[in-house]
Amino acid sequence: MEAPVIYHGGAVDPFAHLDADQTTTSNAVFYATNRRPNSPGHYLPYGNRIDTQTHLGKAVVQMGGTDSTWAQLYAASITPSRRGQIELTLKESHQIASLQTAENGAADPTPEQRDFAAQINAELAKAEDRELMIYIHGTKVDFLNGCALAAEIDHFAGRDFVSIAFSWPSHQNILTYLDRIDVRRAKNSTAPLQALIEFLAAHTDAQRINLLGYSAGCRVASLALSGLRKKHSNLSAQEVRSKFRIGSTIFAAADVPVAAFDERLSAIADISESVVVTVSDNDGALKTAMNLMGGGIRAGMTGATGIEEAAATLTHVTNLQIIDVSHGQDIRGFDITGHHYWYRHPWVSSDIVLNLRTNLHPSKRGLKRIGADSKVWYLPHDYPQRVRKATKHALRGTW
Repeated sequence: MEAPVIYHGGAVDPFAHLDADQTTTSNAVFYATNRRPNSPGHYLPYGNRIDTQTHLGKAVVQMGGTDSTWAQLYAASITPSRRGQIELTLKESHQIASLQTAENGAADPTPEQRDFAAQINAELAKAEDRELMIYIHGTKVDFLNGCALAAEIDHFAGRDFVSIAFSWPSHQNILTYLDRIDVRRAKNSTAPLQALIEFLAAHTDAQRINLLGYSAGCRVASLALSGLRKKHSNLSAQEVRSKFRIGSTIFAAADVPVAAFDERLSAIADISESVVVTVSDNDGALKTAMNLMGGGIRAGMTGATGIEEAAATLTHVTNLQIIDVSHGQDIRGFDITGHHYWYRHPWVSSDIVLNLRTNLHPSKRGLKRIGADSKVWYLPHDYPQRVRKATKHALRGTW
């Protein structure tokens, strides 16, 4: 990730509060994966095969080489331009427990599951923001990628909450997605994600559980949350939110047909404090998926905003936030394009990390509404100044 614009020029220091033992070039994240373990000696602990259980553990991601220093990582994390890329590697990982795919995550935990929850609670107790963030990756990536991005997001959010990488068994070949093999795998990974959310809500001290889905990972997240809501249809929206404590649910560059997304929207909105959808008018990956896989326009495309707004109005959804990263490009002088913009572009990544860190409304995050009654927000030309001011106001001068 590039340094978010919120930190450029030292306007906001996200790391000033960290203790000495936290200022390291490695960052630990928890993980949950329904990938089957690889044979001993393999460079990654989990591969592409599907397992009938979800493995729970902890991984350490190294940022930079073994001789890199915290001072170098710190400078690269707040500087607009850096010299070269920073390598991310899996330094270590170890499995702590497992959940059966069909298991009720809220059931009486095993000793190993209690240990997993206890380790999460120990990290929550040390965090400034006692919240969890579950990251659900897209297709064409391996176990390391999910852990690495979860570690990056956590790092750029000031290492202030506890991150969990949910790694579903996608292949590293886009053809397996276009052939719908990985689409089926995404669908079959919804039950493990549901069980994980139920487990975390029942057995951890998290004040909120935030979800961040990316691309095909939004298929997993949207289906899991809507299914979880339907499973507890006897509860009111207020009761189900209280039970699961879902905070922000973010769908970044979502590769979900908008018709399917809209069918799930009401249930997702019921169970979440806020539902955030990022859209772009020039996302090549989503255009390719739409043209080659069918299903129509994707939820992460600008053309879907009117459809999503209409669905929200029809179902009385009031907590939907659509962030159109392309709107305002004429005044800004640039568009925000591609499929990786949500973490690679320093403006959008700023909104993502600030949202996860604070759960603030878009009006409090430096964004502007497109119209008086619109659910669509955009990044204005003076967004860098606005977001820094918003951060200082919300966090009272300390990250």
